[in-house]
Amino acid sequence: MRSPGDSTPVSVLGLYPSMRPISIRAACLLFGLMTVLFAGRLGAQEAVVPDLTGMSLEDLSAVHLSTASRHLEDPRKAPTPVTVITREEIARYGWRTLGDILRSVTGFYTAYDRTYTYAGVRGFLQSGDYNARILLLIDGHRTNDNIYDSALIGTEFPLDVDLIDRVEVARGPGSSLFGTNAELAVVNVFTRQPDRRTGAETTAGGEAFAGRTSEVRATLRAGRFAGLFSGSLFRSNGAHRLYFPEYDAPESNNGIATNLDGDRYDHAFGMVRSGQFRLEGLLGRRSKIVPNASYATIFGDSANRSIDTVGFLDASFSHDFSSRAQLDVRGYYDAYRFFGSYPYAEVNGAARAVQINDAASDVLGLEAVWGEKLGQHRVVGGFAAEHSLRIHQRNYYVGSAPYLNDNRTLDHDAFFGEAELNPSAHFSFNAGGRVDWYNLFGTNLSPRLAAMYFPTKATSLKYIFSHAFRAPDPYDEFYVDLVDSTASTRSIEPESINTHTVLLEHAFNPRLHMAAAGFANALNDVIKEQVDAEGNTHFANQAGDTGRGAEVEVVAEDASGWRARSSYTFASTRQKPGHARVMNSPAHLAKFNGVASLARAGYVGAELLFNGPQSNYLGQRIGSSFLANATLTSRPIGNRFEISASCYNVFDRRWSTPTGPEVTAPATVQDGRTWRFRLTYHYSPERKSSR
Repeated sequence: MRSPGDSTPVSVLGLYPSMRPISIRAACLLFGLMTVLFAGRLGAQEAVVPDLTGMSLEDLSAVHLSTASRHLEDPRKAPTPVTVITREEIARYGWRTLGDILRSVTGFYTAYDRTYTYAGVRGFLQSGDYNARILLLIDGHRTNDNIYDSALIGTEFPLDVDLIDRVEVARGPGSSLFGTNAELAVVNVFTRQPDRRTGAETTAGGEAFAGRTSEVRATLRAGRFAGLFSGSLFRSNGAHRLYFPEYDAPESNNGIATNLDGDRYDHAFGMVRSGQFRLEGLLGRRSKIVPNASYATIFGDSANRSIDTVGFLDASFSHDFSSRAQLDVRGYYDAYRFFGSYPYAEVNGAARAVQINDAASDVLGLEAVWGEKLGQHRVVGGFAAEHSLRIHQRNYYVGSAPYLNDNRTLDHDAFFGEAELNPSAHFSFNAGGRVDWYNLFGTNLSPRLAAMYFPTKATSLKYIFSHAFRAPDPYDEFYVDLVDSTASTRSIEPESINTHTVLLEHAFNPRLHMAAAGFANALNDVIKEQVDAEGNTHFANQAGDTGRGAEVEVVAEDASGWRARSSYTFASTRQKPGHARVMNSPAHLAKFNGVASLARAGYVGAELLFNGPQSNYLGQRIGSSFLANATLTSRPIGNRFEISASCYNVFDRRWSTPTGPEVTAPATVQDGRTWRFRLTYHYSPERKSSR
């Protein structure tokens, strides 16, 4: 694609005068005060209403995790910082997408360019990489596609948020067990399981920009078989008028895009269980009109759109050979389709020509994991084999022959293992690694080491070293545009990251927990999009980036149903060489999430999010942002109905997120105050009214 243009540094605050920078000191004081006040309630208030929101903080601390080490383990012994987001939290805070969920997690932040949602972790977010440095799993099934390695987390995420039971977020590299993409984090989304009895529920919702949602879910039980089935659709007109000052000229409608922000998706999901067998399938299709003329296309042309279709079928079997040994086997089929249309002016003598990008992949895979406890110790080992039946990329202008028509198959095999050694109650050591082989570039080794000290049952101190990698994907290697036909002759090596983490976790009491971490990252041979002297863009390895920082998180609750989580992250990321700041990297992040019980009426959830200033890819400064969101949810009405109402960006602040080289605008202005209303009806032939 062509270069987006001038690189003269300017302040986006000058382009949008109503954007006001937030004082970092004021934000930190506010978030600290909220946490202290909330924690102070623990000793000041007695239980007056039973906690009906789900598991308590003490119970959650005892829930065994599976993402960090691919087996159920005590959270205290997880060899990486892990955050668990529950189904109840998702409902109480009114989170609409997986991106909303992730930006509440310590160290995470998001950006949205009116096409896709991107997630950054501890100061690293590279525009245009489609979240390829984050591994996204659904019930342990890899969902990063085999063309772009994309992790879809916005409305493009193929699973209804209402189907999520919990999300485990393991911050830091995870390639020692999961392989490529697990550089910055592993996000494992666990779906709801079939209810214990046959029943159904339906949800209808309305929201700003003429948004409307319809969802239907049903549980069926027959003997040993249990099934969960779901279907949904979402339609939104998007913002009616969007102003882009970069296009403020009469020939481009004075920079105003009208009715060019439409968004829609359709989802289908099914799961059938019988004993230790499970069959799970998913299909999601999302279509988005692109209003900001990315890739230097014609501004204001409704042909600018992007369509992603994701599907998989996963059959798994789990068998306990004894109380100390377990085997998990899964076989799967993955499908991904992408369709993008891009209208250009003056191509091959034509006044207007529409470029089409088609991409398709079909993948078969097999995976097995063996876990066994040997005395006080534990070992895990396994293998994975994957064959891409088809990886197809095709680009052409409508009415012309393709200038890219790349078809290929790819093979990938891996072996991995991990040992957990527990010589005493006060010490634990973890060592693991994975060897991946690709026919595209060869072999890669990813080790991880952790040493843990437990001075008391309430305190743990951990040191973790981990190495992870991202393999170059077919888009990096083989994509070409009309004027750049050299991509297939370039050799791209895997990028890698080395991370050192020191983590302190302490429970002051069963209702007040704290975690603090310091981290140092070195990202090497970074795969980045580059622009050459002729204005062509392509991918190549660059020297890399470094990052150092610290984060602290406090989680508190009381018996009346109040619960809060507050965190602060500092990250300093620099390019190698030169030590210039990395783009899309705020030095300061602060978050507060709190839920309060309204006695018999329901719950109120409040969320405060602060992002410090950051730069876009041109070095232009993007101002800080402060958002406040609030949600009211009712308790079940007549044992049948639930109602929720949400307001996002309550104070209607104007804010932006940085863009990448594919977008001419230096930043993408985000939505102001918006709202959402949802009504859910539960039906069960065995359920009786509470009257």
